Amino acid sequence: MNKTILLASIVLMLVSCRTTKVAKPTYSKAPKAELLIESVQSAHFDFNSMSAKISGSYQDSKQKISFKGAVKIKKDSVIWVTISPGLGIELGRVLFDLDSMHFINRYEKTYYKTSYADLSEKIQSPLSFDRIQNLLMGNSMDAYQTKKYFSTLSDERFVLSSMSPRQTKKWNRSKKTTVKDAYTISVSPQNSKIKTQQYSDFKQGRSLQVAYENFDSFNQNQLAKTIVVTIDAEKKIALRLNYSKINLNKRIKTPFKVPGSYETIH
Repeated sequence: MNKTILLASIVLMLVSCRTTKVAKPTYSKAPKAELLIESVQSAHFDFNSMSAKISGSYQDSKQKISFKGAVKIKKDSVIWVTISPGLGIELGRVLFDLDSMHFINRYEKTYYKTSYADLSEKIQSPLSFDRIQNLLMGNSMDAYQTKKYFSTLSDERFVLSSMSPRQTKKWNRSKKTTVKDAYTISVSPQNSKIKTQQYSDFKQGRSLQVAYENFDSFNQNQLAKTIVVTIDAEKKIALRLNYSKINLNKRIKTPFKVPGSYETIH
């Protein structure tokens, strides 16, 4: 074969390889709300236990803190978290059980316990054990039982919301609505995984937003290894959480013993 023809053929092959793309499916509208809810729930990440190393940052109006630690979850039972600012020294230990949050402060040698109702009021966001567990696993924080839901298509994602499209447009246009609160999620059409979820309290002017990034495959399902939580209220909070060394469905221990010398904070 002539060298010129051979060279031209190679160039054409390389260009073709570089420019060939897998076409993404396009959608003209979202499924009906009932079908979308069913699809999202079927894509929930199911597990018996989960443990992982964590790293991330916490920021409010007064401070920004980077941290490392570990998280362990026994499904529908216990969420256990240790926090270290660095050098492997534990700063605190948190235990969420079905009724309360418990916190051991190693630095100040104190122990604190609070109900989810009091915790929700303190950080101005609706929290419960189930909602915290689902937040950490990328599953729906709402059970879709108390409100009517509407589905739409936006920016190549399916959106499911307890606000109708008409109410949403009115809110975006004038920041006024007769709706007191709303729960909204955006969903990947490819695998029905939640990309963002948000509680909005329009009466109080506050919101809890969660975004999921850096998905990886585990047990033929997808789990987000990065979670970004933003609380927009009287006190603004931003939390970024990264998972690594994830283990699923193994036996785990969640030790939580308060030293007798620690002061109990009420």
